[in-house]
Amino acid sequence: MRRAPLLALALCAALPGCPAPRATTKQATEVPRAQQTEVAPVVVALVVDQLAAWEAAERFEQLPKNGGFARLRREGFYVPEMRYAHAVTETAAGHAALFTGTPPNRSGIYANERIERFTRTAIPALMDFETKTLGARGPTEQFSVSLKILDVDTVADVLRARSPHATIVSLSLKDRGSVFGAGRHPDAALWYDRKDDAFVTSTAFADAYPEWAAHALESVAGLREKPWTLLDPVFASSHARQPDNQDGESDVFGFGRTFPHDFASARKPTVAFRASPRGDEALFRLAAASLATRRKGEPMLLSLSLSSFDYVSHFWGPDSWEAWDELLRLDAALGEFFQLLDRTFGEAGWSAILSSDHGGPPLPELPDSARPWCKPGALPDHWERPCGLPERLFPGEVDKELRAEAKRTLGDGDWVLGVTSPYVFYTDAVAKLPADRRKALDDALTHSLLAHPGIDRVYPSRGGPCPPESDESVDALVCRSLSSKNPNALFVLAKKGSFFDTEYDIGKGQSHGGPYLFDRAVPMFVRPGGQARTGVHAQPASYASYTRTLASLLGVPAPSAASPAEDFARR
Repeated sequence: MRRAPLLALALCAALPGCPAPRATTKQATEVPRAQQTEVAPVVVALVVDQLAAWEAAERFEQLPKNGGFARLRREGFYVPEMRYAHAVTETAAGHAALFTGTPPNRSGIYANERIERFTRTAIPALMDFETKTLGARGPTEQFSVSLKILDVDTVADVLRARSPHATIVSLSLKDRGSVFGAGRHPDAALWYDRKDDAFVTSTAFADAYPEWAAHALESVAGLREKPWTLLDPVFASSHARQPDNQDGESDVFGFGRTFPHDFASARKPTVAFRASPRGDEALFRLAAASLATRRKGEPMLLSLSLSSFDYVSHFWGPDSWEAWDELLRLDAALGEFFQLLDRTFGEAGWSAILSSDHGGPPLPELPDSARPWCKPGALPDHWERPCGLPERLFPGEVDKELRAEAKRTLGDGDWVLGVTSPYVFYTDAVAKLPADRRKALDDALTHSLLAHPGIDRVYPSRGGPCPPESDESVDALVCRSLSSKNPNALFVLAKKGSFFDTEYDIGKGQSHGGPYLFDRAVPMFVRPGGQARTGVHAQPASYASYTRTLASLLGVPAPSAASPAEDFARR
């Protein structure tokens, strides 16, 4: 039987007539699909990875009126600009902030990756060496992730404590996109594993792989049988700011820089799968199957992190033909999924909230002539998007530079563990240095880093008290990005538009991760089921609005650590 929250079990045991422990995964799949609207809420929490506020503002009006985004706008509340209160605008920190209502300095989620001390390779910051990957064929010897380093509760944790029999399912192409929506005790937390070419979970979240998921998507490879072609060639070509073969685009290991993109030619088909609308298709199939697991009369939280938009932007840029086609297909898929929710629960029987974990900049090689805000006489860009050619920072090269500088400063020794965005990680030997030698090392490496034209500032990653979230200065945003869990490092702040290369395809594509509004501002939609509250919130809102609104839609209080923010379900 799946583990249940200790608090919830303790409360239950104290009450007369307390229901039995919640069903196993197999039992849950036997619950018939609800045919009538019920009082218990069904809420879909959507996160479209790397969907920037500037993209929503410029593009949503260009989408079909029968698509998913238009429906959310008609039937709910639209917040054009929701801002994060931290500078490390990456997937893990963004998802953690959405589902806990706290920035990294309080949640403990300070980056996507860290450097493992023995292998000196980048691994997930959530990696837990006491867990194993769990697939449809059972557990493997591969280590997996958990929420062990998370210091606060998620909305799902609150829901589980309040409603022990609630159904909680979270799906993503990324482990860090799934686990925060799932909380510590989900019915299912699934993500795509490239090594297995399948969706998996972790022994931290389940004792057995959910049978419904195995039946819903027996083979990811089957989704790659046909090439990715343009859904509407005129739509893509007339809206994209760059040609279908822009300098700087990746060919994604043989998947191609131009349409059609043939999976059969890709040297890494599992990478191509994620960087295409087929990744969304897999997630919507799983999401559709998960609806039947809802326990009648009990709340359901379905968290769906749609990551293909992020990968497409990374490889081809957000102004590419690929990004426009992905957006058009995602819009249609959302519309179809909402219709499925109508048929399953009734139009008034479900609610939805949609936002993003972060935004992103244009492809560096996109010429200023294709950036309206860069043209002579243009007004200052509200979204702070860059002009000119930003710098790609290559972690491997920076690592070599800093190792040499550390040796010149301190002499022979092992001082630099490795570099991965946005940190320079030190070895344990640095933590033992006297204060004066530690400062000498910090100063020397800072001087070396600032010699790069793409680096703006460098901060010791100590953690500590930060200004209130109303302070949106760069120093305050960085302060709220630093965690006491990671004191042995330097935080590297890139200049506007510059970034650490993802090294998916070295020297190609784009990335994000800064305090600027093109990275930090995202849209939010709220559709309260059965309520006719519509409108637009013209002023910037806090990221914690997502947290508090989601909790309100589920009928539970927000996590106790969540920052103050507006609840858009109660407007």
